[in-house]
Amino acid sequence: MVSGHRSITIDWKPFSLALKNDELTQRDDEGQHANLHRASHRVLRVFAKASELHGIKLIDLYTSSGIKHHVAGFEMNNEHIAEVLTDNNLPKNLLAYADDTSIDSDLSTSLAQATAIAGQDIGVPTIIFQNKAGDKQGFFGPVLQELPDLDEALDLWDGLSKLATNSSFYELKRSRPSGGPDVFSTAKC
Repeated sequence: MVSGHRSITIDWKPFSLALKNDELTQRDDEGQHANLHRASHRVLRVFAKASELHGIKLIDLYTSSGIKHHVAGFEMNNEHIAEVLTDNNLPKNLLAYADDTSIDSDLSTSLAQATAIAGQDIGVPTIIFQNKAGDKQGFFGPVLQELPDLDEALDLWDGLSKLATNSSFYELKRSRPSGGPDVFSTAKC
């Protein structure tokens, strides 16, 4: 949305929470999101191969997948992958890459590059900027609770890019809302 209205260059890279959280192999002590992370990692393998073999942009696949999963309610499974491939005019035989662990090396490299810049305590989305000195600075976020209209999106981008390219800026965070704003931290004791 914003990229058509601002002079920015975006290089979309894959980011696997299953790799980052060491969740590719099921364990008894794993977190509540591990199954979804493993399922989305399978999707990511296919996307990485589709991009490599057919030159399709990762963002187009991410967008299609996000709409299927978050809006249409598809689970992250083979049916989901096949639908995304069909929607993007890609051959369904790419589905075979979902379980191809040889792709994990490249996905690990992409993850290592992001964490080397932004740190280990990040997730998705992670965004990396170049500051005024030419150094890369990465941040986890922004995380939005709803899709903003164009004017609000541009305001958010302008503010974010000013903060993120300032070499003194480190972090900005608040608790996620649950049914409304989280005001506990501001309540008087």
